[in-house]
Amino acid sequence: MIKQATAVLGILERGLTVVAAIALFAIMALVVADVFMRYVMNSPLSFTYDLIGLYLMAGVFFLTLSDTLRVHAHVGVDILMSRAPPKGRRLSEIVTALTGLFVFVLISKVGFERALENYEQHDVLAGAIPWPTWISAALVPFGCAVLVLRLVLQLIGNVLSLVSGRDLFPLPPMTDETRSFE
Repeated sequence: MIKQATAVLGILERGLTVVAAIALFAIMALVVADVFMRYVMNSPLSFTYDLIGLYLMAGVFFLTLSDTLRVHAHVGVDILMSRAPPKGRRLSEIVTALTGLFVFVLISKVGFERALENYEQHDVLAGAIPWPTWISAALVPFGCAVLVLRLVLQLIGNVLSLVSGRDLFPLPPMTDETRSFE
């Protein structure tokens, strides 16, 4: 069951990462187009700053949170984990998942309330185009909710692995201590 949930959640996460990559490409294309229009044609695009700042950057960040955790690419302090036995590593993963759940459930709740309030009040960004703010506000709880699902899955998998004594859920890979970033 854990493997099936991991596979389904992985498909969702990879799909959201593709959407985020498209948003990142759109940011690049818009910036290039705006620079060209500004300095060559002397007629900048009036909407790029708002579109990028309000929607695209939020999408790039929040839509990739969970997939980044899935591939163990978040910043981690693993200097002690390389010396810890598997049981200690599992306990560390459980504590990390519980802490993350507390924080990201709270962010999801507050973010959802904010997005709902923005939607109900028809809140828009003042400017040449009245961009609705609820869409970007909704990206926060959506991305965090997917991360919460990943954290719940990791918590359950690590607890079951710890209790059963079998590797039902993989531990994050250890980094090579001989490598250095210096």
